[in-house]
Amino acid sequence: MSPAEEIVYVARLRLVDGAPMAIEHLHIRAAFVPGLSAQGLESGDLYEHLRDIHGVHVHEAVQAIEPTVVTRAEARLLEVPELSPALLFERLTSDTAGRPVEYVHSLYRGDRYRIVSRLALGPAAAAAAAAAAGRGRDGHHPGIPPGDFAHGDPITSSTRGDIQAGT
Repeated sequence: MSPAEEIVYVARLRLVDGAPMAIEHLHIRAAFVPGLSAQGLESGDLYEHLRDIHGVHVHEAVQAIEPTVVTRAEARLLEVPELSPALLFERLTSDTAGRPVEYVHSLYRGDRYRIVSRLALGPAAAAAAAAAAGRGRDGHHPGIPPGDFAHGDPITSSTRGDIQAGT
């Protein structure tokens, strides 16, 4: 996408049962959401809104999650002490044609979230990973910092442990 392309910037405070849970900063391609309003965003799921109102069908997203702490301003919004643990989510979402639809930078309270991942193993997983690679010509996938694991560089790892028999 061109650096000159217009975007719509949305800042949202996500609430659960009235309690603040996350601060979201969305950057959506303006051409995809003409006439987007705050009411439209507050009325339900963003991806349903994109599909039903704007004809944008999201297909996949690449998301990075990392630990961080909240600033004074973020702490006020999330109603937690300054420097409280948080989870930073960065996501690049694409449509069915592979075009970027949105970039999201979200800060979630670290005391209220649990992350669960499903891992696929074996030949089917390798085939799915190869099909989903979607990397640019330089091997870098947009939305993931260069040098991260998704870059495809070989990774050396080791595991140390101890096994003890119970009595």
